[in-house]
This record gives sequence, structure tokens and C-alpha cells, in this order.
Amino acid sequence: MKRKRIYAILMVAIMALTSGCGNTEDTNKTDASVAESSTSETMETGKVGVAEKETAESESSVSESDDIDSKITEKDDSELDLKGYYYGMEDRTVCNNGENIFGSVIYNGTDFTGYVTTSKVPIYAENDVKMGYVKEGVDIIISGGYVGWCQFDLDGENRYARLSDIEANSIIMDERDAMVAAEEANKQEQASARGETPVPPEQSEQIVPVETEPVESDKYTPEEAIAVYRGLMEAGGITWSPEIKDVVSWGTGWLYLDKGQPESAAGSSLESFAIGGHSWTKFYIEVTGSDDECVYYTMWVC
Repeated sequence: MKRKRIYAILMVAIMALTSGCGNTEDTNKTDASVAESSTSETMETGKVGVAEKETAESESSVSESDDIDSKITEKDDSELDLKGYYYGMEDRTVCNNGENIFGSVIYNGTDFTGYVTTSKVPIYAENDVKMGYVKEGVDIIISGGYVGWCQFDLDGENRYARLSDIEANSIIMDERDAMVAAEEANKQEQASARGETPVPPEQSEQIVPVETEPVESDKYTPEEAIAVYRGLMEAGGITWSPEIKDVVSWGTGWLYLDKGQPESAAGSSLESFAIGGHSWTKFYIEVTGSDDECVYYTMWVC
């Protein structure tokens, strides 16, 4: 009887242990299944989140592009007060109003193409208002861009243009340089074919100044006219005497600046000084003014 009771107790214990292991395994399996399901759902949710974020960013980029174009203010040349600059025509008064639209979205960089304009390119201010155009033959070095728009420097100021406008009215700088090099090579070949010594490009562009002989004027300056007259008077025996200014009578007159006129006036004066029995021997002159035709003076004689 005692053995049966012990046996029964052992059987109950074994069953309890067996049942406990089975429940643990089932529980672990259930937990693992739940974890896998949760992880899978989390991963799927993550994928959806990334996709939604990418879609949102794409839609945002498109809407920003559309938003820039919607804010552009187009103007005809007749509406602008255009002023000429070396690179084109601008109305800088349009920059005075509005907010800086481009400055908040333009990204800077160095991997941009340089262009040379072949016709007019419309340009815009930072506030999205059309302000004029770049004329033909101007270098455009792009420094930044944003969804079809470009930023570049003109005369130290940022200007903006549609990339499509630049590409439609320009060639890239590499093409321009290649064309210039080909044209120069063709000139050198033609010179060689004619037996001429080819001129290096750097020398062909030098400007050789043309020497011109100075054209001699047919008039004296006022100073020259007085000097000629005085010289001839002194050569005729009349003494230059400033000291007589305050003690003798005086008179006013003029000398024409045409060459030959001071000489003729000196001859007439020498003749008049010798006639009439007074025989003047001294004179003094002070200039009182001049113009394009004459020099005016006051003269003292005795």
C-alpha cells in the first residue's frame, strides 16, 4: 500500500513536469510567432514610411519649382527703364521691392557649364522680376542653380535666368574656344600658302599706334604774339622800359594772333615812333586780356 502511494506521487510529479515543458515550448513558439509578426509589421511600416517620405519630397520639389515660376513677374522692354551696361540692358529699379525669392533656394556649386551668348538672354532680379537682358557675345559663368534656373554674376551682382533661355541663345565656352582656335589656324595656313610669315595670335591682336606729325598752328598764342612784337621793337632800337609806366602817357590796343600780324604791327609802330619829330625810344606793354582772335594790351611810350 505504501509502495502504491509512492508510485502514484511519482507519476503525478512526472506528469506535472511533462505538462510544464510542453506549455513552455508552446508559449515560446507563440511568443516567437508574435515577435516575428510584429517585426514584419514594423519593417513593412518602415518601408511605407520611407516611400511616403520620398513621395512627399518629390512632390515638394515639384511644387517648389512650380511655385518659383508662379512668382515670376514678366515685363516687356517697354515697361522697363532700361540702361545700357557693357553686358546688356537693365532696369535696376525693379530690385528695390519684393523679397529675395531665389536666394532661399539656389544652391551653389562648381560643376557648371560656361556659356557665351549668341543673342539676347532675358535676366531676372532676386525678387523674381524680369529686369532686362544680356546682349550677344557675353560670357555667362553659372555659379548656382535650382530646378531649371541658373545664378551667375554680372558686374558684381547676382542675376538669374532660365537654363532653357541660356541654352537656346548661347554656345558653351569650349565650343567658342574651339572655333577661335580653328579660325586662327586657318588664318595661319592661308598666310603660309601666300608665302607670308605667319603672325603669332598674341602679336596679331596688338594695336600698333600710328605716329602722326603735329599740325603746326597758323596762330600765335597771346604770349607768343606779345613776345614777337616786343622782339621786333627792341631789334628796331626801342628800349623795353617798365619804369616809364607811372610817369608817361599811355594808350590801349590789340594784336591779332594770326601769324604775320604781330610782325606787321611792329613794323608800323617803328615807323610811327620815328615820325612827327618826337622820336620815341622807350616802350612798355601790359596784357589786359585775350580771345581766340586777339590779345589786348595797354602801352606806355616816351
